[in-house]
Amino acid sequence: MVTNTLPPEGRGGAEAYVAALARELNGLHDVLLLTGSKVGLEGVRTEHLPGLPELGHSANPAQKAVWHARDQWLPRVHLATRRVLADFRPDVVHTHAVQRLSAAVFTAIRGLGARHLHTAHDLGLLCTRVTMTRDGEFCGGRCLECRVQRVVRGRAAASRLDLLVAPSDHVRRRHVEAGVVPSERALTIRQGAAPAPALSRPVGNLDEPRLGYIGTLSRIKGVATLLEAFAGAPQDWHLTIGGSGELEGLVRSRAEADPRIRFLGRLEGETKETFYRELDVLVIPSEWEENAPLVAAEAAVRALPAVVSDRGGLPEIAEAEIFEARAPGALLAALHKTLETPGLLEERSRRLEGSRERFLWSTHVTEVERVLTQVATAR
Repeated sequence: MVTNTLPPEGRGGAEAYVAALARELNGLHDVLLLTGSKVGLEGVRTEHLPGLPELGHSANPAQKAVWHARDQWLPRVHLATRRVLADFRPDVVHTHAVQRLSAAVFTAIRGLGARHLHTAHDLGLLCTRVTMTRDGEFCGGRCLECRVQRVVRGRAAASRLDLLVAPSDHVRRRHVEAGVVPSERALTIRQGAAPAPALSRPVGNLDEPRLGYIGTLSRIKGVATLLEAFAGAPQDWHLTIGGSGELEGLVRSRAEADPRIRFLGRLEGETKETFYRELDVLVIPSEWEENAPLVAAEAAVRALPAVVSDRGGLPEIAEAEIFEARAPGALLAALHKTLETPGLLEERSRRLEGSRERFLWSTHVTEVERVLTQVATAR
């Protein structure tokens, strides 16, 4: 398995996913993890690749341009990856995010003729920012650096890619349309979440509904839009926000000014479980080409319905109410519909509870293991 970074150095959903999958598969197979992270993964054999340092938020445009240019192909990563894989002789190489490692990972795999499965957690093969979004709107990756990235990184992946897996149909189609892989070699495998108690919603009196957001606190995640929409919500509604990021100061100040808003900071373990347990609706208001956030699977396992924006793969989320991204009024209207239509919330929660098996982590791992075996044994 190859990934750019690991927790706690990387705190995103993709990093957590790779760490969990590596641990799971390591109990069943001989797993070697290659990463650009300085940290390893306890219990899993790990080799470190000499990737680029993380691009800081304070970098100016010239520094960003140089960094992205270097991230197209790094000779030292090619040599290190080829050396480690030649020694390990894998049946299949499973790649994930390669930002900071460049397309050199793919050229090393191609040079060895190894079987290759790539999981697209985002649009990183097609867009330098991975979001394919400019000023909050889908841009199609028309900027020069993205066109270069598709030529270098996309073609390097395509040159020796047996199967591409994506957590959403949307991201799978984007890669097919870009020519990274033909449609017959692209597959959607939905995210899975750890088992948790499923609670029928609402959990309390819908006269005082409880809404929640959990994730990165940034503009592309729609946090500012959520706060603006909630400002117009009835006084007996409540909003709980968990996470960290660039808008933490804004969220904290709104929570201090509005007693209906509660800010909990970054959530893990039992505090995260308590967060989900107390909600009636989860809000996912992203404003970029979102793939399939893990929080959607975590909510589904708990029979917690969601209200989501119409960006990326979010409309594919089961039993979700969809609203137009970047439109506070549309978000508020979707919340009113979900909470005030008689029986709607209860019915959606009931259907999620009845099909929760397909949202479980164990179901996901079984499917990933199946396709890895398929790729490894294909002739």
